[in-house]
Amino acid sequence: MIATAHVTFNRCYFELQYDEWLHYRSRYKRYEIWFALALTLFGVTMAIAFWDQWLVGALFTSAGVYEFVMAATSKRRWVNARVATVRDDKSVDLQFDSDSLTSTSANGSATMRLSDFTGFTSASEGFFLVPDTGVSIYIPRATIDPSDSYSSLIELLGSKIVTPKEQNRG
Repeated sequence: MIATAHVTFNRCYFELQYDEWLHYRSRYKRYEIWFALALTLFGVTMAIAFWDQWLVGALFTSAGVYEFVMAATSKRRWVNARVATVRDDKSVDLQFDSDSLTSTSANGSATMRLSDFTGFTSASEGFFLVPDTGVSIYIPRATIDPSDSYSSLIELLGSKIVTPKEQNRG
């Protein structure tokens, strides 16, 4: 055993997961609010420049305002949806070995080989494990025990998890 982690699925966990995902895993979501502002500005410009066809500009402006509201409330809606679907005491214990990850919760346990993950992303407050299908698994740094094993765990995961891009090179 290299390290263990006790992850509790609460509001703080989901807020941290969203922030880390937005910064390290998302490609375009972080630019969504800027796109909405540009769309709104484009709509206002069209409504002013083509006054006879102001309705077209108003439609673009409305779409931009809608996208802005959706982008501005995205994190809150996402976190609330996750918190609403888990029990208050939902947690999982993870055990990292040299070639596998074992998860244990009140519902059961499972062992996954590290080589079966298709991606690994190190973030500032934790890391993401990306399975072949499904949602990526986020493990906060603060949950790793012993805490001094974090850097060796990151090195192990980086060496064991081969991404599809790396498979095509070799």
